[in-house]
Amino acid sequence: MTGFEMICEKCEELLQPYLDRELDDSERHEAESHLADCGYCKKRYRFEESLRRYVRSACAEEMSPELKARLAALRTPLT
Repeated sequence: MTGFEMICEKCEELLQPYLDRELDDSERHEAESHLADCGYCKKRYRFEESLRRYVRSACAEEMSPELKARLAALRTPLT
């Protein structure tokens, strides 16, 4: 099997709604069963989960006063 054949169509169908907790119990069970059996989707899930964790932590960091000032200087006044 080549890398392209290993890409799973179920990945896009189930992964994002699963991560967003948008699935009902039946769909969640289907996604979890699929993730347990599909190596490609399991890797994608781990990547997406770690990416989301990183983004959440990056958004929680305080912006330095210097960066705030630089960004404020770039603002175009509304006229």
